[in-house]
Parts: sequence; C-alpha cells; structure tokens
Amino acid sequence: MIGHAQLLATLRRAMKRAAGDAVSICAHARSRRVFRFAHEAIHQDLVQDSLAITVKIIHGQSIGVASTDTLAPESLTRALRAAAAIAAHSPKQALTPPLPRARRAPHRSDAVPATTRLTAAACVESIKRLFHLCRGAGATLAGSFMTGEDLLAVVNSVGLTCSTHSTVAGAKLVTMFGRLSGYASGVHRDIRRLNLDELLQRSLAQCLHRAEPATIPLGTYEVILEPEAVAELVGWLGSIAFGAKSVEERTSFFAGRIGEQVMDSKITIYDDARDRSMLQMPFDFEGVPKQRVVLIDRGTVHSPVYDSTYGARFGTSSTGHAMPPDEIDGPLPLHLGMRPGTTDVPAMIRACRRGLFIPRFHYVSGLLNPREALMTGLTREGTFLIEHGRVSTPVSTLRFTDSLLRSFRRVLGVSKTRRLVADPSQELGCAVMPSLHLAELRFTGRSERE
Repeated sequence: MIGHAQLLATLRRAMKRAAGDAVSICAHARSRRVFRFAHEAIHQDLVQDSLAITVKIIHGQSIGVASTDTLAPESLTRALRAAAAIAAHSPKQALTPPLPRARRAPHRSDAVPATTRLTAAACVESIKRLFHLCRGAGATLAGSFMTGEDLLAVVNSVGLTCSTHSTVAGAKLVTMFGRLSGYASGVHRDIRRLNLDELLQRSLAQCLHRAEPATIPLGTYEVILEPEAVAELVGWLGSIAFGAKSVEERTSFFAGRIGEQVMDSKITIYDDARDRSMLQMPFDFEGVPKQRVVLIDRGTVHSPVYDSTYGARFGTSSTGHAMPPDEIDGPLPLHLGMRPGTTDVPAMIRACRRGLFIPRFHYVSGLLNPREALMTGLTREGTFLIEHGRVSTPVSTLRFTDSLLRSFRRVLGVSKTRRLVADPSQELGCAVMPSLHLAELRFTGRSERE
C-alpha cells in the first residue's frame, strides 16, 4: 500500500493544477487479503488493492465532482478538468458552504504491525486448526478470514491536510450439523485480539442440536436479539433516519419529532468514531474531525448527524459525518453504539416465558416505510424457541415485518456486555451493540425454501 507521505504529496501537487474558487481532494486507499473456505479446503485466496480519489471543485455557487482510481498524473488531471467542467455547467446552489478551515493535523495511525505482517502461511494454519476442531465436533465448516489496511487522506485549497492509517482483521464462520447451522463473526484492529476458537465455539453452540427445526405459528413473539441482529436493525436506522438529508426530505422519523419520545427509555443510540471500542476514524471525507453525536437519548429523538452542506442548511456546524463527495445519501453515521444495560443474556432467557432467541438477521430491508422505520427480514442460523425460561428447540426460518418504533417501545432488557460488529470486507463502518430483550416482534411469513 502507498505510504501516507507519498499520497499527500501527490494530492498537493494535483491541487496546484486545479482551477476553481475552492478545491477538495479525498483519497481512500484500501488493501484486503481474503481467504474463503468450505468442505475442509481453502477455495479462494484473494488479494485486492483499490484506490478511490474524489475531486470536488466549487466555482461560484456551482459544484462539480469527479473521481478516478489511480494516482497517475494524467488521470488526476482528467478528474480535475472533469470536476471543473461539471461545476461550470451545473446549476447554482442556493447555499454553498465554505470548505473546512485550514488545519494541518498530524498523521494518525491505528495500524497494528502484527496485522500487517501476518503471513499467508499463518492464515492457512489458523484455518486448518478450525477445520480440525470442527471435525472433532462432528460438524463441517465454511467461512472467510480477512486482513487489511486503510489509508484515508484529505487536502483542500484552504490549507487543510490530514491522513489516517488503520488495520483490520476479521472472520466469519458458518458451522453445519445435520439440517442446522451456526454463525459467528469477529473483527478487530489487532489480529492477536481476534479469538478464532471463541468464534468457533459460539457458532457450534447454535448448531450442535439433535432436534429438527420446528415450524411454529406466525404471530407476535418476545425476542432476545444478539448484537449482530441488533446491529443489522440499528444500521438500517442509520441509513434511513439518522442523517440530516433524510430529515430534510422528511423520510426520517426524526422529522418533526425532535424532543419526542419514540422508543423505550432504556434505548440510547449514539455515533462515536473516536470510541476506542470502535474501528476508529478521526475525521470524515471532508477532513472535519468526527464528533460524538447522541441520536436517541433514553428513547427521545435528539439529533441527526451533519456534514458541511447540511449543517449550513440547518444553521449548525458539521459533526464530521460527510461521506465521499460522489455519494448521494448525505451525511451518515458509520460508528453506531448503543448504551449498555444492566442484565445479561441468561437472565433475559430466564425472564422469557415464550419467545425466540435470534443471533442474527439477513436480507433485511428498511425501505418499506422509513417514516415509521418499518422493516422486514429473515432469521437465520441459531434461532431457537424459548419456553418457560429455557431454550428448547431450533426454529425454521421466519420472516419478521414490524416497525422498530413499535418494537423498540417495549424493551424488557439490555445486556451490560456489548460486541463489535462489522464487515470490513464489504464496507466502512462498524457498530458496538448489546443484546436486547424486546416484548414484541411480529413474524409474518416463512422462508420459501422451508
């Protein structure tokens, strides 16, 4: 991967060739090595390096954006010329906020040498050990193992210069036993903190069961959601409700409800990219330092996140949540957290008379009715029926369809322990979530394959 000094120097040279009243260049260099495996064999060893450079040029009250994927001088020049031409032919904006002020921040590095130096041979040995342990339990294993680096840099024509370098390691494990399967995932900056044995044990615990999956009546059930399931739902809230653009367009349930209680008082949701329990990110794609923003405060709608454009439109400042200039969704929270509670999962199970234990969801869509946070999705591995305070039998795949504003109004418990959830092989961002015990979640269908 290119070094930060070389990247910044290249961007500064490009800046001198730019024509416009104001110019900002953002670069995100990304490297990933992914091993995918199944049937006791590694079937893919993929190394991928990518570079995304986005140029934003302001000319008067018009804005032009163009991108490239290489640092070659001719490619950068084409991107600069394209952005300038787009700005020259674009309509005037009603409000064009100035670029973030001059700030020469020191290079920030959260990169862990142990992660960058991990050899392919060491990865293979770790996967072989998982195969051996899984075989001893009578189950089969599939999944992926990944390591990577990210370098983000932003420069602009009013003197801002900043960069950050980080590492990441992650694994997804799917274990299969008969008709049942289990799933566990983990992620950390430091490969030495990624406990593959613990992940395997968690996955096996979901599938090592002699009973066949039961088909239960559709309807409303108490549910205990593990952190991965909670992160999926809250992540959708981040996309459809927590950004200032959705508030302005009134598709978010935040619109017209600031200060209104919409969830149980046990629920506090925030975004904090500087939290050490997160995959940290010190600034956004405009180079603005990230701030901690409380989104839902004890069930009450508190504040969305802003970038420079939407901050100006709402008469406030950016909270450091700008996305790349070529993104169209406005500012978004990428580091979501939920305040921990006072209980634990065993206590939640004991308190549940009849309900469902759900480790994760998949194929979730939060676009049914964003204004009411109406979502649908499927259960997946490890869903079990809870009866009279005990986990009893596995349950076949179910589809939920419900409003999170409704289901999050009656929270029976929030765990005191939380887990970091992320998929760095696919996207930026992460979530730190507890387990939740909800009084109601509506199940409206079953998987077509059941």
